[in-house]
Amino acid sequence: MSEGSELNRSGGIRPRTAAIVAGIGLLVMAIVAAFSNMGVITRLIVSTDAGLTAQNLVASAALFRLGAVGLIVTAILDVVVAWALYVVLRLVNPSLSLLGAWFRLAYAAIFAVAISSLFGAVRAAPTDPAQTLFLYRTFDQGWHIGLILFAIHLGVVGVLVWRSDFFSRIVSVLLAVAALGYVVDGFGTLLSPSYSLGLSTFTFVGEVVFIFWLLISGGRIQDSAGSKSST
Repeated sequence: MSEGSELNRSGGIRPRTAAIVAGIGLLVMAIVAAFSNMGVITRLIVSTDAGLTAQNLVASAALFRLGAVGLIVTAILDVVVAWALYVVLRLVNPSLSLLGAWFRLAYAAIFAVAISSLFGAVRAAPTDPAQTLFLYRTFDQGWHIGLILFAIHLGVVGVLVWRSDFFSRIVSVLLAVAALGYVVDGFGTLLSPSYSLGLSTFTFVGEVVFIFWLLISGGRIQDSAGSKSST
């Protein structure tokens, strides 16, 4: 097998390649999710007016469905990213890396189920505005339940990043802050209907830094890279 092969000696993909795959996946997810959720879905939903929400969905049903499909794409990419990050971070601790991957996969599954409510909402819009808004709220609550699991994933990744010898510890701290933001928003939304802090809209910076680190520096990860502390 040539030195430049994308496969390592165990027959799996190289960690440096997996890091770039994860970075590209995360970047595409960020773009698609921003368009789908903020650019389409939340613009058509009026949380205080079921009738207006239904009118918006009837008038822009195809666009709303496109936004929902975009979110499905992000859920699929979550699976790809979970695998890619596992390949990278198992160099630090295989068991902990696997745990982090499972939490992201669980989040992706919950998110995918929640997205199905959006298709139900657009189907109900012509005849039942109240059901339309109820189904959107079902999606929103399901997503926030999933985000709590996603926050745990980020926390595990942050620990692995801290212990690695190929990441900056600043990235680890920023990921921990991002995880905290999702935890606060997730539980806040579930516990209080009037919750509107939106802490994660400020703490997500760590995820952005992580994306660009993977894209810029991920290709320099060595197959035998280890941790800064004993595992």
